[in-house]
Amino acid sequence: MATKNDFIVTPAIVLRRADYGDYDRMVTLFSPEYGKISAIARGVKRPKARLSSATEPLCVGEYQLHERSGRYAIEQCMIKDAYFPIRCDYDKLVHAAYWLKLAEAAVVEDVPNPELFHLLMTALEALVKNPLPLALTTFAFESHYMELAGMSPYMHECVLCGAEPTGRDGFSAFAGGLVCPRHPDGLPISEGARRILMKLPRTRFEQYVLLNDRPEWREAAGRLRAFVDYHIEAAIKQYPEIG
Repeated sequence: MATKNDFIVTPAIVLRRADYGDYDRMVTLFSPEYGKISAIARGVKRPKARLSSATEPLCVGEYQLHERSGRYAIEQCMIKDAYFPIRCDYDKLVHAAYWLKLAEAAVVEDVPNPELFHLLMTALEALVKNPLPLALTTFAFESHYMELAGMSPYMHECVLCGAEPTGRDGFSAFAGGLVCPRHPDGLPISEGARRILMKLPRTRFEQYVLLNDRPEWREAAGRLRAFVDYHIEAAIKQYPEIG
């Protein structure tokens, strides 16, 4: 990242775009150094506009932004990846779009968030390369996302009374995690799913591939999705299926 006068240069990914007038677009960028940035891209809807590709969601590049009166405009962009294999696969695109919505809900203007940026880049690479169930990669993303937010479900013991796990416990998104049989409002959860929810956020993201041979991951993913949906306010129009 470099700063020169009223210009900033930063790596970023496009989270969202919206048409603005006849020829311009407003773009929401996620920069690891600057957090969320709203910037205008002028003239990109004209034929053969050079910055058109740099305003598409999922585009990752080195953006040069000009700041004037508190507003940013995109001046240049060196595109590093546009994730065409994801764009050309509807199912993968649904998953990636969900991640972008979660990222937008977490990032704040002028607040660096390099850890979430790295997680998003790592997950997108996995989505392109790994021949695994798409829902498993999204489960891993959600798990690490909630850990970075300091909001992982508490699975070590009953979140309400501190009782040790019994193997007959439940899961409550409202309560914040594991609930013992004395609190019957939770959804049932197996011991295998409990252990996955407890351990996955604290492992390296790439190790999620080891869960593919464990059938309990789908149960754990379903419980975590309910937890994310309850605790994260994001305008999600389409949720990817868990299966």
